[in-house]
Amino acid sequence: MSPLKVAVIGANGKVGRLVIKELVNDPTNFATPLAVVRSKEQQDFFQNELKIDATLTSVEHSSVSQISDAIKGYDAVIFSAGAGGKGIERIFTVDLDGCVKAMEACEAVGIKRFILVSAIKAEDRSFWWNIESLRNYYIAKRAADHEVRSSTLDYTILQPGNLTLEDSIGKFTLVKDIDERLRTDPSITRADVALFIKECLKHPKETSRKTIPLLNGDRSVNDIIKNL
Repeated sequence: MSPLKVAVIGANGKVGRLVIKELVNDPTNFATPLAVVRSKEQQDFFQNELKIDATLTSVEHSSVSQISDAIKGYDAVIFSAGAGGKGIERIFTVDLDGCVKAMEACEAVGIKRFILVSAIKAEDRSFWWNIESLRNYYIAKRAADHEVRSSTLDYTILQPGNLTLEDSIGKFTLVKDIDERLRTDPSITRADVALFIKECLKHPKETSRKTIPLLNGDRSVNDIIKNL
């Protein structure tokens, strides 16, 4: 099989940069990825510092047609863009509508594989409704997840817990044990989210059209995927 060609939307985010690193470091399975970024400064960083392709295509301000043109010819798209705490309005224009536009762009150009980074328990309003500081964020994430599930894409929705900046542990919690783990340690390293994204791309049959909660734990990636 030819190496998979992957476009990363939100490549300049903390998770996005780690995903780029994972893909670049696995040339047997992945071609050089495309960084989809929202500023010229970010584009210059990826092109000049990391020596990889980068397109200046903001999912917030670009049309579906413009996003389609940017990702056409790729095999898979990862959506890890987010407002990053920059106001309620941008939660809806980036995390929600940006995601939907990216999904529609994939459908328009025949890209089937789509991996979305969402949030733990997004579908469960009782988990987040009373957390006022996160309510709008979760409303957007839940709606985006539902839009993706209703699409024709071979999606994987990843729902990580509290994201940390620690080094990769490489161990995860089985889906059936997530609720118990949430009570004691609701976190996962961003590096492990990036690792799991890469493994989902390598295991499309096992992970397509699935929603997978992610927390660190004591089981390998292969154990998690095998038990989905």
